[in-house]
Amino acid sequence: MKLVAVSDTHGSHRDIKVPMGDVLIHCGDITAGNYIEEIYDFNDWLVRLPHKIKIVVAGNHDGQLEKAGLNLSSLYLSEAIYLENSGCTIPYKDKKYKVWGSPFTPRFMDWYFMEDYNKMQKYWDKIPKDTDILITHGPGYGVLDETRPNKGHLGCNELIKKIIQVKPKIHFFGHIHGSYGVKKIKDTLFVNCSICNEDYEAINAPIVVDI
Repeated sequence: MKLVAVSDTHGSHRDIKVPMGDVLIHCGDITAGNYIEEIYDFNDWLVRLPHKIKIVVAGNHDGQLEKAGLNLSSLYLSEAIYLENSGCTIPYKDKKYKVWGSPFTPRFMDWYFMEDYNKMQKYWDKIPKDTDILITHGPGYGVLDETRPNKGHLGCNELIKKIIQVKPKIHFFGHIHGSYGVKKIKDTLFVNCSICNEDYEAINAPIVVDI
């Protein structure tokens, strides 16, 4: 199964050359200006993509989805499976892959889907032990979570603790534009698929993973 992952498109989704695949994953920060029209346009873009399954979580720039809540956001994003501290199952051939997704990140300034550091664990406690594919907007602490090399880690410490316990096959995320890339640590492949760089230029390519 070919997974195509993007994140942090910030309104530039139509500028991206999206590779073919079985599943498209978007890890949040759909919008640039937090306008509902951007959500509608994003959903229309999804219609035109050939991937059989599309899975989306929100990000800290997607306040329209925070305001709407899970049920209404699922209607806005009718062409995708929208996950908000929830999960789904992807059937592929003779296997079923369990997916869980969350938009939440530790608090930074006055954005959306954010929580105080000492309250983040309540979200990660919901991650099922048999999760195969984890999709979050932000990274776990210490893994592809630096704005620039040697500038300090910005990921969530409670999230990385949970990942070590659950051992998903893949963790897809974005949020930290400067750490775009892929890193394998023990049982888990970590994928920061931020399309925009730190200047909000959509210069990075979608990341394709075979599972």
